[in-house]
Amino acid sequence: MRVGKGLKFTFLVTVLVAISIFGAIVPNLVGIYANPDGVYTSSMHSDKKIIESEIYKTAGFDNNLMRALVFNMSTSVAHPDEEVFTEDEIKSSKNIVDEYRNVKFIVKNNDTDKIYTNTDYENIEDFKNNIKGYCDVEYISKDYNEYYTKTIDSKTYNTQANRLRYKGSNTGIENFEIYMSFPKDPTINANQGWDIVDDLHSKYSNNVAMIKIIFIMSIVSLIVFIISLFIYKKIKVDIFTKDSLFMKLYNMIPLEMIIGAFLFILFLYVNLFGYYFNVDSNLFTSIPPFIAIFAMLSIIYLFNKQVKNLDRKRDIIKNSWTIKIILFIKKIGTKTVSSLKNITKNTLKQMPLARQIIFIALGLIAVILLVTFFVAIFFNGYYYETGVIALFIAFVSCIAILLLAIFIIKKLDYLVYIMEGTKKIKEGDLHHKIDIRGDDKFTELAKDINNIGQGLDNAIDKQLKSERMKSELITNVSHDLKTPLTSIINYVELIKKEENITPEHVNDYINVLDSKSKRLKALIEDLFEASKASSGNIELKMETIEINQLLRQAIGEMEEKLSSASLDIRLNMPEDKAYIYADGRRLYRVLENLLGNISKYTLNNTRVYIDLKKEEENIILTMKNISSYELNFNPDEIMERFKRADESRNTEGSGLGLAIARDLVKIQGGIFNIDIDGDLFKVSIEFRSQEKEVK
Repeated sequence: MRVGKGLKFTFLVTVLVAISIFGAIVPNLVGIYANPDGVYTSSMHSDKKIIESEIYKTAGFDNNLMRALVFNMSTSVAHPDEEVFTEDEIKSSKNIVDEYRNVKFIVKNNDTDKIYTNTDYENIEDFKNNIKGYCDVEYISKDYNEYYTKTIDSKTYNTQANRLRYKGSNTGIENFEIYMSFPKDPTINANQGWDIVDDLHSKYSNNVAMIKIIFIMSIVSLIVFIISLFIYKKIKVDIFTKDSLFMKLYNMIPLEMIIGAFLFILFLYVNLFGYYFNVDSNLFTSIPPFIAIFAMLSIIYLFNKQVKNLDRKRDIIKNSWTIKIILFIKKIGTKTVSSLKNITKNTLKQMPLARQIIFIALGLIAVILLVTFFVAIFFNGYYYETGVIALFIAFVSCIAILLLAIFIIKKLDYLVYIMEGTKKIKEGDLHHKIDIRGDDKFTELAKDINNIGQGLDNAIDKQLKSERMKSELITNVSHDLKTPLTSIINYVELIKKEENITPEHVNDYINVLDSKSKRLKALIEDLFEASKASSGNIELKMETIEINQLLRQAIGEMEEKLSSASLDIRLNMPEDKAYIYADGRRLYRVLENLLGNISKYTLNNTRVYIDLKKEEENIILTMKNISSYELNFNPDEIMERFKRADESRNTEGSGLGLAIARDLVKIQGGIFNIDIDGDLFKVSIEFRSQEKEVK
């Protein structure tokens, strides 16, 4: 088994090395062709070749060598002019052309007839008749129209408007002629120093040799890659298992570090392309890209192996620093950690703005990193400082955005905490206090809310205490009055039973005492009932009752009072029985109070409308009448205790009827409403409907 693993690992390394060699040397080949000393056929020749066998037909000769020769030779016969060339510049060009050993030339300025040559011939005709080489060149410029003729081994090639001397510089000479002659093989003499023609031949030979070597290496590396990959696939042994020591160590590396290493190596690899076009290509220039490609492929292979070993693919993010930080923040909470730990799940859930800030911050960081990556790639090869500055600015910007987002979310987290505390106070927890953090506007808000909660708590305590004292007062007074009042009523009854009471008018006094004592008893009972109803201290006997029958019974009991006020009762009830869940005795008291108010405060000789109807799942009882008094109050006011519609108090009543009715309906689970429209007084009672009577 170990032999199988070792063999497969060997072929894995071979696969990575072979494809890395191929990826590293192919760009080198591109660099050779993109070099000005290119070995391909120049554009003036029609028989194009990838590798031109004739050096004098290459792009390196026409595009590179001829440009330098034409410029320096034409400058050597230029007329001194401060705006174009100085005498020193002309002298420098002459010194350069004097060093050319493998080219014989003669150049003439046709405007001044000035001639310069490195031969003994003083005119062009003698030069042309006596100097013949393997490659002879004529370059004629007339009014900036240039004619380039080249004769190689008795074959002539020519082109017009080649404008070689304008590919990078201008001599300022309009009319000149240049004739050059090159040998088939340059004369090499190390003692005489550098020579431009010899240098061209040397670069040509090196580039051709490099192309052949790179081509062979590319083919060999591809063949080795295919064979090694085939054998690697055939060996059915897992090199890096889930439980292997290497994978355990690799799994400890954070995801961000793996991605960062890959992007950094990719950046270096892309950045190396600039060197292919600025240095002489050789196999040594392929070593850095080979290392970069091998490293990137290794990272990709190991990452893929790591993902395959996972039971769930999404578990790959568990090894991420970012995920670990988020989980750590979530675990620790907002009250015991620093700014990073204050970004809680609750804040993000309840505050959409926090999520937007995070998304915006991450988006800005991604854009900055992306732009910086491309800026560094495209400019670093030419302006190294630009790439470094871009990376520094991106780093500082990302840190600033991250810190700003953390600061804002920390404040929003405290705001969410304040909102939660406010909600608790609103829901009735007046003793809840919001923790005070820091010293800013949010802190002032928290203090103000705490003060409001304390103020509400004090106000409610005072109100409850006042209500409690009122109820106790009413109860105590009612109890204290009830005992002597009962004695008075009993003695009045005894007196009424006596016969032959004289004088006769004493009977009238007794009747007044009887009437007023009973009215006082009713008032005390109302007070006692109102006190118990408002406090909810009433024992209820809840049952399903038929409200139709209860309403008819109440109207029948009050018929005498209603008739005495000349009121026309218009009763509207459904044919089907309507059932509600309530206390029959307490509900009857409600109906009795309402009908009693109608008999007292309704305009005589008017109609009273009483409607009972079912709406969806509710039973609604409505009573409408025209008031005999001006209704200059609101519905809430009339339901207050001791409030009477008749402010002059010309009618009997305690002012507690509606208050008692409202409280009794409320404690039975019903809804009690009053509406006033001009002189129209409307009362509505609403209960949940029951399907059938419960026996």
